[in-house]
Amino acid sequence: MGEEYGEESPFLYFISHSDPTLIEAVRQGRKAEFHNFSWKEEPPDPQSVETFLKSKIDWEKRFEGYHKVLLDFYKKLITLRKTIPALSHLDKKSLCVDGLEEEKILFVKRWKDSDHVFLIFNFNTTDVKITPSISEGAWNKVLDSSEKKWNGLGSLLKYELTSGDEIIIRGHSLVMYNMKKP
Repeated sequence: MGEEYGEESPFLYFISHSDPTLIEAVRQGRKAEFHNFSWKEEPPDPQSVETFLKSKIDWEKRFEGYHKVLLDFYKKLITLRKTIPALSHLDKKSLCVDGLEEEKILFVKRWKDSDHVFLIFNFNTTDVKITPSISEGAWNKVLDSSEKKWNGLGSLLKYELTSGDEIIIRGHSLVMYNMKKP
């Protein structure tokens, strides 16, 4: 709950039952479940008001700092999914995934009719120079997580990408290009 804006409160299991037998059964069930996970401490009491209060999310966080940026990023992703056919049409036959293991780069290509997207994920901690294999045409950048507006270091990528271009993608970032074929 609240992951779309980076909520920091834990989502603990809590109850508000009035039957003492049921309350105790839930407590014992939770203890047994946590024991199976090799949990060392006593699990949070699901009937405790304190457990409930620890789990309350702070809705105001979504309007400030990192939390606002993360929520805006989620909104951008949702908008792209709704407006780009290659992202809204989920078909494994129109999906290609490849990567560069040593560089920790993942490439994802999706398409729907004449609409194509190309995503590059850099899981490396450092910037990586690559020449991605893409089809001919004008690929326009629609998302770059390294941009300062997403709390990135600043993009090193130009708006348009063409076949054969060498690019530098920032560490721990993703970029998405879109192309409409004639």
